[in-house]
Amino acid sequence: MTTQGAGRIYGGVSAADRQKLRRSALVEAGLELFGTEGYPNVSVKKICDEACLTQRYFYESFADRVELLAAVYEHCVDIGRSATIAAAADVLGRMEIEGDAVPAVAIPALAEEALGAFISALVDDPRRARVILIEVVGVAPEIEKLRLGAIHDWADLIAGFACGGRPPTPAQKLAAIGMVGAITQLLVDWQTAMSAPISDEAGPDLFNVEAIHRVVTDIFIASYNRIFRP
Repeated sequence: MTTQGAGRIYGGVSAADRQKLRRSALVEAGLELFGTEGYPNVSVKKICDEACLTQRYFYESFADRVELLAAVYEHCVDIGRSATIAAAADVLGRMEIEGDAVPAVAIPALAEEALGAFISALVDDPRRARVILIEVVGVAPEIEKLRLGAIHDWADLIAGFACGGRPPTPAQKLAAIGMVGAITQLLVDWQTAMSAPISDEAGPDLFNVEAIHRVVTDIFIASYNRIFRP
């Protein structure tokens, strides 16, 4: 054991790094439990048992379950955003498009692949989908503010792609927010259709992932041609 300014080091790992590892373990435990059992059904003790940590270490990183839910939500959003940006960069790289301006010819491929990457980031891990689409809704004012902020961040990303570096107009901002709302609602219905359809007509046959992907791609392209295209 040695001591440095950052705290004691055990086995080559500083106190600060150990705390980061414990926090990551709690976020992963929150993802697992919130994403499978639901936020209302999960206690701090259950989270700590899943992470193999004592409750003392939970309160070292989080004030309460709401704060952990916020961290889990942000973790899931970061995964989806990274996947979306990587897919968009791949499209633009293949088409040898440089700079901020995105030519109209690139929009269909950009929409299809970027939106597909976002959808896959959720449906490939149903826990992430449940956290983002279901578990954070209506929990607490601070979570609602975080959720709405994320929606506006996604809208800014969409507007950035569609405007190609030009500042969006108010109408374009509204259109981008509307597109995020449409995608979100269709995925909420997909999530519900998988477990508890609201009617016989609102089951998995209607809210099919491939069909949702096609529809939101068409919405993006139509919105671009109508509202965003220079």
